[in-house]
Amino acid sequence: MRGDVNARHNLGVKEAYAGNMNRAMKHFMISAGAGWDESLKAVRQGYMDGHATKDDFEKALRAHKEAKDEMKSDQRDAAALAAAALNIDIMW
Repeated sequence: MRGDVNARHNLGVKEAYAGNMNRAMKHFMISAGAGWDESLKAVRQGYMDGHATKDDFEKALRAHKEAKDEMKSDQRDAAALAAAALNIDIMW
C-alpha cells in the first residue's frame, strides 16, 4: 500500500480504535519512517504501552530522522527565515 503519509497515520488511528494494535503500529511505523511527527509520537506511546518493541521504536526513530534530514535544504531554511520575518506560517 502506498499513498499519503497522513492517510497512513489515519489508518493507524482507525486500527487502534478498532483494537488492532499490531496493525496500527505497522501503519504508524511506515508513516513515522516517512517523517510524520504524529506517527512517531504514536509509536513512542505504543512502546510505552507495550504494543511496540524497543527495536520497533528505535527503527521508527532512525527512519524518521533520516526522512527529516532528507527534507532539509538551504533553500527551505532561507524560505522559513523569510516567512518568519514576515509572520507567515509555512506548512511543511
